[in-house]
Amino acid sequence: MPVENYLSLLDWTGRELRAGKRGSIPGGLAPILERLGVNGEGWLETVRHFGRWFKHAAGRRDSLAAAATQAGRRWFQGQCSAKLAFR
Repeated sequence: MPVENYLSLLDWTGRELRAGKRGSIPGGLAPILERLGVNGEGWLETVRHFGRWFKHAAGRRDSLAAAATQAGRRWFQGQCSAKLAFR
């Protein structure tokens, strides 16, 4: 099963099994990939190549830049890869 379908299945299950209970996923909430701002195909490539593409941090480009600044660095490896996987 492709990861994108698996995440969608988990999202649907969380909405159905826990409906109305603490920790449930509200029905009006956007699907998980959309909420996370993740491109499904790009995410799969990121997972396949994670160790080569990212070294110190992973996430959206703005998150990488903020993490680098906080660490006293100008940048972290993975800027182009972040663009591929995250919106």
